[in-house]
Amino acid sequence: MKAGDFFRNGGRYLDRMDTFFDKAMGRNGKQNRFLSDVGIVEVAGFTVTRKDASGKYITSPFQDFLDIKGNSGKENSSKMLFDEVCRQGLRGQNNIEFTCNFPAGKNVPRRISSTDIYLDIGDFVKTDEFGGQQKGGKKVNMGNVYEDDLTQSLIDYCSGKPVKKYQAHVEQIVGALTEKYGEGPTFAKGEGEKNQKRPLTKKGNSIIISAGGAATNDIGSTITDITLTIKGKPVYISVKFGSTLSFFNCGVRSSGKGNLALFPEGKLKAGDIPDDGQNYLNLFGIDHQKFLDVFAKYGQGNGPTVETHIENRTLSPSDKQALQDMIRSGVGYGYWMCHYTGSELKFYEIDQDYMNKAATLVGNTVEINYGGAGGKGKRIDMLFETQSYEFKFNIRNKQGGVYPTHTNGDYYKK
Repeated sequence: MKAGDFFRNGGRYLDRMDTFFDKAMGRNGKQNRFLSDVGIVEVAGFTVTRKDASGKYITSPFQDFLDIKGNSGKENSSKMLFDEVCRQGLRGQNNIEFTCNFPAGKNVPRRISSTDIYLDIGDFVKTDEFGGQQKGGKKVNMGNVYEDDLTQSLIDYCSGKPVKKYQAHVEQIVGALTEKYGEGPTFAKGEGEKNQKRPLTKKGNSIIISAGGAATNDIGSTITDITLTIKGKPVYISVKFGSTLSFFNCGVRSSGKGNLALFPEGKLKAGDIPDDGQNYLNLFGIDHQKFLDVFAKYGQGNGPTVETHIENRTLSPSDKQALQDMIRSGVGYGYWMCHYTGSELKFYEIDQDYMNKAATLVGNTVEINYGGAGGKGKRIDMLFETQSYEFKFNIRNKQGGVYPTHTNGDYYKK
């Protein structure tokens, strides 16, 4: 889910915040069960990090749903916090971090159900209770629905049939392609289910985002959701939905499924960061000892886990180039971007010129939040800008335990 699922056009969107709170507090016939990308979880509460009127980022006290339940004043206050960060958008250090647990049960060991899991709002799956739709008994989010509907509309257009949904989008897409190629599409095929994984991989001493395991920036055939045929050749379209776009999401503990073993738990506990992990940290100028301390010293004391937990790190020329190479590999080229925010369609070509501009950093610094914006979390956030995007990367634990399990990145088009 995204901030825009709860707050749009200056106000709360439908009754989704009420639904979230009802579920978390198990009232009005609802159950504290949320589908996330790590499975079904119960939500215990949340903290909000947002920018105040002076421009300073502040983190709220923990909003405990057990304390909120039955107290209308606390509930209204918590909803106002939720409102404000969703209104501002989850850019920069803005964030909602939920404390969750796996539901207890006779087949679930207590050590599992009693372990806290920390999830961001984007880790929750948008089920039908929050506007996701149900097809064939399978819950999918609106992004999937939009992609399916647009695919069918383009298939109908190319078959000479009436376009039933998103006719204006089809006209905008066909118009742009006809202007570019001198002809319109003659065939359309949905290929979203074939999207290949894009794990991190090595290119020399650098870490890049692969295209199905291959180290190439020509990624159209890898990320295509809809492939059109124009003049007998394929034209690849990547379909995105919502304001926040996901750049990548990779496991970091083991080398299975094509992932690099950047941060194996045993090595980190011993104070050892593998070479690949060091190279990844160097992309952002992350201090290696502070990185280790965020996890090794987690939960000790009342303040931030490490001193000076928010730093602007200046990249060396080689590290700046390495980070730009990584961004370049993620953006890639050889396709068209179809980005529907929910209210506006943006359709444009991603060629090599666009890729290079999108990967060019503004300045040579990266803001590092050790322990997150509040300094107490099991995470490191990395914030930076290019000429085209604002990026928010992180390394964090989201499966229980302390040491990191994943690294992922989101971006916002300027």
